[in-house]
Amino acid sequence: MRRRSTFHLAHVLASWAALAGAAPAVIGQEAEQAPAAAEGAARPAPGGEAAAAEPQPGDPVMMEKLLRQWEKQSSLLKTLDVAMFRKDTTPAWGTVEYYEGRALFQSPNLAFIDFSKIQLDDNKKPMKDAKGKWVSTHDERIVCTGTEVWQYKTDTKQIFVFPLQGNAQQKAVEEGPLPFLFNMKADDARRRYKMSYVKKDVKANAYLVRIEPRLAEDKETFSIAFVNLDCKFLLPVRIHMTSPDGKSTKDYTLGPMYPNKKVSESNFKGKVLPSPWKLVKNPMGQDNPRGPGAAPGAAGPRREAPAARPAAARRGAEGMQRE
Repeated sequence: MRRRSTFHLAHVLASWAALAGAAPAVIGQEAEQAPAAAEGAARPAPGGEAAAAEPQPGDPVMMEKLLRQWEKQSSLLKTLDVAMFRKDTTPAWGTVEYYEGRALFQSPNLAFIDFSKIQLDDNKKPMKDAKGKWVSTHDERIVCTGTEVWQYKTDTKQIFVFPLQGNAQQKAVEEGPLPFLFNMKADDARRRYKMSYVKKDVKANAYLVRIEPRLAEDKETFSIAFVNLDCKFLLPVRIHMTSPDGKSTKDYTLGPMYPNKKVSESNFKGKVLPSPWKLVKNPMGQDNPRGPGAAPGAAGPRREAPAARPAAARRGAEGMQRE
């Protein structure tokens, strides 16, 4: 099978961890901070209860109401800073992997996603240190500059740069779980997905929504997804995605979130790193995995691919258009 990238976003940006060798601390460090936003910085308004009476599973009226409120709340986001915890389950390999990460988004098409792989103890459980922090090593980072996608793979010390042309510049932040998290558009969602209301999870104080892709390009990313929307702010707090073959899963737990927090523009700039890092521009590979955030592909032996090419970059280079 193709070895798929951990992006997510996209499926577009990825993790930090300590980097070995002569590489600078750019990736090993946390995202650069900008001055704190004013106290009055805009935040999404509480969404309120979506319905007075308890709706039934599959209620189209409830789903439409949620979708409109979801779009409204998402439209208020100019930037988003969110911590992520991801669990990848691949039955064919008998593996369960855990990642911690962070994502930064800025409207309309800037993104930074970073994941570190968490070490497992003897019982195959994710490890924490004495201070209660995850014990992890950097895995991947993806930076979407608006015109290019920069992907940093720590294990191979390679930087892949994919140019984005035309509408691919916006589509770069529409991969994997990203459209559910940032810049949700109701009309686009109806066109791309079959969405249905499942239930209100009282314990989690969230609405559960089932999502199935309609378009072939989205079916390359996942076969089904479940999104938990916080009842108050109508923002995703959990995204569970199943691979196209229906066997592997990626489960994202999101939070804490900092909507409309001022972020540094430097986080959205691609940076060349010195040796031993190698820069590969516009790589062309026959076995190109999806970008981070994409659900894992079909099961099979693990193998190295020439480069992990985000789907939006592929579509831009190959002239593919949405349906």
